[in-house]
Amino acid sequence: MARVTVSYGADTRSVTVQENDPLAVAIVATGLPLEQPCAGRGTCLKCKVIAQGDLSPLDEKELVGLTEGERAAGYRLACRARVRGDVAVTLAPIVVYSNKIFRACDDYKRSDSPLGLAIDLGSTTVAAFLVMLNEGLVCLGAAALNQQIAFGADIISRMAAAMRGPEMARQLSMLARSSIVQAIDALGLGRRVRERIQKVTIVGNCAMHHLLLQYPVHTLVRLPFQPHLKAAIRETDHLFDDTFPPQARVALPPLIGGFVGSDALACLAYYGFDRATGPMAAIDLGTNGEVMVTDGRRIVVASTAAGPAFEGVNISCGTRAVDGAIIGVRADSANGELELTTIGGHPPVGLTGSGLLELIHQLRRVGVIDRSGRLAREHPTFGHRLDVDEKGVRRFLVTDQAVDLTGAESPEQARRVSLYLTQHDIRELQKAKGAIRTAAEILLSRLGLAPGDLQRVILTGSFGSQLNVEAVVDLGMIPPVDPSIVEPSANGAGLGAALFLNDAEFARGERIAVQAEQIDLDLDPDFNRRFIEAMDLSAETSG
Repeated sequence: MARVTVSYGADTRSVTVQENDPLAVAIVATGLPLEQPCAGRGTCLKCKVIAQGDLSPLDEKELVGLTEGERAAGYRLACRARVRGDVAVTLAPIVVYSNKIFRACDDYKRSDSPLGLAIDLGSTTVAAFLVMLNEGLVCLGAAALNQQIAFGADIISRMAAAMRGPEMARQLSMLARSSIVQAIDALGLGRRVRERIQKVTIVGNCAMHHLLLQYPVHTLVRLPFQPHLKAAIRETDHLFDDTFPPQARVALPPLIGGFVGSDALACLAYYGFDRATGPMAAIDLGTNGEVMVTDGRRIVVASTAAGPAFEGVNISCGTRAVDGAIIGVRADSANGELELTTIGGHPPVGLTGSGLLELIHQLRRVGVIDRSGRLAREHPTFGHRLDVDEKGVRRFLVTDQAVDLTGAESPEQARRVSLYLTQHDIRELQKAKGAIRTAAEILLSRLGLAPGDLQRVILTGSFGSQLNVEAVVDLGMIPPVDPSIVEPSANGAGLGAALFLNDAEFARGERIAVQAEQIDLDLDPDFNRRFIEAMDLSAETSG
């Protein structure tokens, strides 16, 4: 056995692990945050930590993925380094940028009215919202990284881990609960305020719901891909005794169906799908995508796996929202230059999902990318940015002044790298946006609607609400509609969860869950044709 001590800011924790265990296993066991979007395969290079002690020698992936300076400073890839004796680890602080973080008002401080917490348990970000129960007023929002990312950015990797046995399932539940606690702590509530919290609602997709409650997940990964249990939970026994104030009553709204969870239900309630006077649609885009459509009578919903590219995963220079992440792009066709907008105005470190979409939109506009998604071989003004990598893959130079802050404690210690958009990255975006477009088209067809019939289209979710509407429409992420009816809207799931703190609204949510029809996209006979056509980077309707 070996002892591993992990420090994250002022928090230091120790665990005992078996010799030759990956360092990541020890870090995850402490409950401290570790990013492993690739689920420990050594491909994303996001799990860089400073480690000192008795560890295995650097392996081939570390020798390639770590710079000489990083190796000299003691950096290791947590998924590759193996524990051979006592080890001390230092984790870099993880900062979460999210539109779920806000302060709407301080009214809760000037009243003794009861309070509630609405929790949006997202695959990447966990959000907590403070609500005044009598008024239904949402006063604060805060967010934390979902620590389950140590088992992969995608939910399939996490469910696969949970299926290894009860202990792993318990650990994934613990990480979800720990992430909820961090989100609540980020609200900055004093003791007296916490004592007024009487109710909690938790929403999430089907996988997050099952992993939190330690439900079996095998029914979600095998045909017919349905939840183990869909019913609402009004009492949670003692599962959350160490998560919420002891006096709080915790409830979870029902799930709708296969991979359409209570987060989508919360959106349906918040946007009033059950009260719609005409055709409308909503698309909740985060790590996963849910599409919802109504004709004013029926409500149809579907889930589609569109998230990795939108979260910067599987993109060569992709990143989540951190300082320096590129969120906006403007291409100047006169001089072949790009104007980049980054979080905090910091030097660029990579592309977020919204930055990726805007970059491709701009390059499509100036003719660097054609409608099939192919990069041009030459261009009159941007030609100097086009070349091929060492494997012969075409790429486009985004900037050669980038600063890679991954694993670095300050910009002075970081290494400057060039950021490229590759042909592979474009294909990843095409697959993601094609999945959303296909889902929307199939749901419209089920209701006998044409895109032009829609009176309102809502883009929500951690990614959806950040998008440039012009880019969304021009690249054909959604069926062709008038851009004036498209509205980005933050926190639909979280604000819907806040509604569910009211008993009458919770009951309304249960009725909507029964009313909504979950559609299996893969059973649609036109799915493959629609998907291939939807990869076209054009707003035109597929044939």
